[in-house]
Amino acid sequence: MRWFSRLYGSNPLHLLVTIACFAIAGYAANKLAAGGDVKGILIWLVGAVVGHDLILFPLYAIADRSIMAVFKRRPPALPAVPWINYLRVPVVLSAILLLIWFPLIFQLPKQFQADHTTLPTSVYMGRWLAVTGALFLLSALAFAVRLAVGGGRRSQDRAPSLVRSDQSDRAVHYEDLTSSSGLTSGLLTEDPHERRRG
Repeated sequence: MRWFSRLYGSNPLHLLVTIACFAIAGYAANKLAAGGDVKGILIWLVGAVVGHDLILFPLYAIADRSIMAVFKRRPPALPAVPWINYLRVPVVLSAILLLIWFPLIFQLPKQFQADHTTLPTSVYMGRWLAVTGALFLLSALAFAVRLAVGGGRRSQDRAPSLVRSDQSDRAVHYEDLTSSSGLTSGLLTEDPHERRRG
């Protein structure tokens, strides 16, 4: 499989998942094109690409960098487990849902109620907020489990190094005290072979 990784750049599973994604996207595009609104689909895709790459991506990249900069300047009292992805995932999923359903969430088009759904547009805001809250709750639970498992292991891994560093600091402090007080005798610094010869 090494020749495949060198040729393709990743493992075969990555290729299979990529092919499956293209197949699902092609199937969805075929179903949408069968509805006859090809022009509207193309306008939506172009608008989504432009809106994401030129507007949304710079905004949430700046927000992400700002959050990281704020926590880097604070004292190191944060958990040892990486936490930023547990915040990014629910935010990104909630933003994607908002991007897709924002006309219904903010009750912008009245004709969507009769043409595309049988639900009133007044329910979408509450459901989006409920899904967002559930995403953050699941992410918090996953972070708590990871913190309970990974945090304990890291503290145990750090314990021997802390003991060794404490012992080395005590040894250095003891050497400083003995050298400053003149307690170190010449017998302690001479070569043991010379002592035997004498």
